[in-house]
Amino acid sequence: MKPRLRLSSLALLALMAVAAPAAPAYASPAGASAFLVGAFQAPPMGGGPGKMAVVRWPGNAAHVLNFGQAGTPKGNSFFVGVNAQDHQVFIPSLAGTTDVIDLRTDKPVGQFKSIPGGRVAVVSPDHRLVFVLSGKALAAYATRDDVLRYEIPVGGNALAFNADASHLYVGGNMDTAITDIDPSTGQILRRIPIGHSGDLVWAHGLLFSADIQSGVMTAFNPVTNQIVNMRTSEVDPNFAYNKIPAATAGFMQLAVSPRQDIVYAAGFSGHILRFSTIGPRYLGEVKVAVGKEGPNKLSGLAVLPHGTKAITTIENRHESVVVDLRTGQVLKRLPGIASNRWVLAR
Repeated sequence: MKPRLRLSSLALLALMAVAAPAAPAYASPAGASAFLVGAFQAPPMGGGPGKMAVVRWPGNAAHVLNFGQAGTPKGNSFFVGVNAQDHQVFIPSLAGTTDVIDLRTDKPVGQFKSIPGGRVAVVSPDHRLVFVLSGKALAAYATRDDVLRYEIPVGGNALAFNADASHLYVGGNMDTAITDIDPSTGQILRRIPIGHSGDLVWAHGLLFSADIQSGVMTAFNPVTNQIVNMRTSEVDPNFAYNKIPAATAGFMQLAVSPRQDIVYAAGFSGHILRFSTIGPRYLGEVKVAVGKEGPNKLSGLAVLPHGTKAITTIENRHESVVVDLRTGQVLKRLPGIASNRWVLAR
């Protein structure tokens, strides 16, 4: 693997901003309590918009950054990773390139070759490795020099660390099991019989997995091996993976409250669903509505630091909103800002 490409001044200008597990806690640059970052919506295959949204909190001021090449696979990303130590965001692309942007300046600082098809990235809590996931493989790169540390034939679309980052869980919509990996070596430790993971999060000692098709949220206790399935009404009887934009229901991104007592799920039905990590159990849902014409298909979701509000993307409207998690009331609209997967950097 070659060292990271350092960009020339001309290339930097071309890529600059035009205005955007137990998840690791990321430190944001000075001037904001937190940042939310997320790649713009893009199809599973083909070209993407080459844009990433950045939202500052408090205040919810939003802007958009360019990456890759719009209209090509280099501009197609799904889930970005953030390195708190260096205030950098890693944007993996379908083309097999990962762009690196400094959140303090909004400027690109490099690019390196990564696995083809890898649109998902997460940075380890110790900031040493960035993991890039495709439908066929998982690769680990050093954040210091972008050197490939290992690659294993485990694919999917969702990643989550446990509390002490000794385990990395990999799941996928089309997989029949979640793979438990030692992130330091890439060794496969076991396969957990939970399939069809649209997204994964770790909260209060449990791994939560959302099945977009069945509307079942599953909680797994790795100490006792207990599996708890929680059924919900977030189900489209005519759901098809090749026609997700046409779905009327289905889990999208998961998010965890600051106290890790609640897991939230954005639903394509226009609801945010709530699950207690104690029990665990399903607590119900709140409706998020913008306008009367509908529908409001929710995709990206992140809980804001105080835990009472969240940002969620309304995919069919290509905008995001700040909502009250208790009532679903829309507190602020962010037109033109949209992401299927938000990452909170604080």
